[in-house]
Amino acid sequence: MTPVPALQKLVREVHADLRSRPVNIAVIGDMILDNSIEGEPRGFHPETNVPVLGDATSQESIGGAANIATALQKLGCQVTLFGVIGSDLPGRQLENLLDRQPFTNHLITERGWPTPRKDWIYRRVEGRVEMIQRIDYDRPLSQRAREELVGEFRVRCPAGVQVVILADHGLGSIGQESLAIIGLAKEMRAKLVAIPRTTVLRGQALDAIVLNAVEMRRLAQAGDQADPKALAARYAREYNQHVFLTLFDEGVVVCPAGLKSTTGILCEGFPIENPDWMGARDITTGIVALGLARGMDLEEIGKLSTVFRHLVASQRGNGRVHWHDVYRFLGLELGEAN
Repeated sequence: MTPVPALQKLVREVHADLRSRPVNIAVIGDMILDNSIEGEPRGFHPETNVPVLGDATSQESIGGAANIATALQKLGCQVTLFGVIGSDLPGRQLENLLDRQPFTNHLITERGWPTPRKDWIYRRVEGRVEMIQRIDYDRPLSQRAREELVGEFRVRCPAGVQVVILADHGLGSIGQESLAIIGLAKEMRAKLVAIPRTTVLRGQALDAIVLNAVEMRRLAQAGDQADPKALAARYAREYNQHVFLTLFDEGVVVCPAGLKSTTGILCEGFPIENPDWMGARDITTGIVALGLARGMDLEEIGKLSTVFRHLVASQRGNGRVHWHDVYRFLGLELGEAN
């Protein structure tokens, strides 16, 4: 694990540089309205015999591409968001949540299409919280909507954007029609970072990808027992892309583009009780984009991301991390974070 003094120095340097040189990042991809439901087991319903959660709470939050944009803005980045919502109540709720954020969003409204929504259901038992179910409300997105999203990006992406994030959460915003964004970003001389949950981005001209073990196996078209670390190293070598493989509490494996060896660099995670990894890959993607915009060393990007992943996993639902959270965690003076 990286010594705390080294992380303290790294955090100070990144934060100070970001204050003097804000980075400009565009995020485009799947929009999600997340709803976290948490309660205590109260036995079974007497008539239906289904389990009951009592003393429940419910909290809506911004997910997907919008979560990445929100996280980056909280850290002081200049952010522009592009996405598709439906002409339904969840779409209006998501739009209202985004309108409260101090960054620009350009949303395409697809009529007759349900805004992607997920319910995350947790139960509290003896001080522990564990997820017991997830409910997805997803439908395929039309080709026309993706083409319209590309057009919106072409016209409204701000000049001087340094990194473009393609957030493919498997909900349809990133498809074959979306690949035109890669060429547009290259024309702007922006770096490209992607979450490739589907295979549509495999082998494309990206600078970096951020994914978990399951997604790595899917992208490499490998079996369930294949070693994701070896697959990540091979992918970085074959496609000349930086690969950041997130492995829950184990940490982040960094495989630089063109890696010659069969293993990447493990940036160890921090021990945590009752982790909730929802949103951890999103914040990792944001840190990778921030690091590439600043020209940081790849291993330093990986080490910095382990801090942010840990703090997100310590929260319930799509957590938000501010610089003062990082300073407090690393034992730095909080006055420095202001």
